[in-house]
Amino acid sequence: MRPRLHLWAFVLCLLAEVFALSGCESLHDQFREPPKQEQPQTQQAPDPRSVVNSVHLPFGNPSGATADPGNENNFLLVGGGSVISYNNALGTANWAAWRTTRDDLGDSLRRPPFQTDTRLPRWYKRIGPFDYSGSGHDRGHLVPSADRFGDPRLNAETFLMTNIVPQNRSLNQYPWNDFEQHIRAEVRKGFDAYQIAGVYGNAGKLKDKINIPTNCWKVVVLLKRNSDPSSIDENVRVIAVDMPNQQDLAHEKWEPFRTTVRQIEQRTGLDIFSTLPRGLQQTLETRVEIRSR
Repeated sequence: MRPRLHLWAFVLCLLAEVFALSGCESLHDQFREPPKQEQPQTQQAPDPRSVVNSVHLPFGNPSGATADPGNENNFLLVGGGSVISYNNALGTANWAAWRTTRDDLGDSLRRPPFQTDTRLPRWYKRIGPFDYSGSGHDRGHLVPSADRFGDPRLNAETFLMTNIVPQNRSLNQYPWNDFEQHIRAEVRKGFDAYQIAGVYGNAGKLKDKINIPTNCWKVVVLLKRNSDPSSIDENVRVIAVDMPNQQDLAHEKWEPFRTTVRQIEQRTGLDIFSTLPRGLQQTLETRVEIRSR
């Protein structure tokens, strides 16, 4: 009789231990953190102060420039013919953006004088045309004068010194000018050109005031005439160039300086197509247009 009691006691103990372990596991499950789900990547909302309502900047503000006067090295200037991020420390723009349509082109105008830009806050250093005198550098336009021959007022805006950078004469008069003419030819063929141009690097100073860039770059989006910029897709034409600001470029064409938007972004820290979906940015920014003239 006693051995049988011992056996039942053993069975009951074993069952109690099984139920106890099961209960502990269930209790642990109740407090276990659920597996983390991978969150979809979202684009960070831009600073509302940097949102620009202008036909000249439909794909986003590349540097987050604002009109806050305290933002001296990324100060936003919105004009009738362009949008500019100005850098007071450099004495030049970081970049300028503008749209060129067939209506913007026209017969050559009498050249207006270069002018100090009085839109800048009063305490910013004043850059005048005389600061380039005797320097050996051209007063190089970011927004070309010829892109605004259709309107004398907007043409005069291109001669404000905030639109001017020190360019070596062989760059300004050869591959840079050659590319400007190529884009105007595309506009005459039936495109609207959304352009952004800028500078980077330090090759010295003019009058101890104006930074001489090592490179001048430009990105151009070509949309069919009168197309809404929001219609941009992976089939759009995008041309990017990055040209050294040096002396030995006489008679050079623009094509050897083609590059990708991504390479320009990596060299400048800008986000040129900041409002476009990431996938579309990846497509547009990593290819080089190889179409010939």
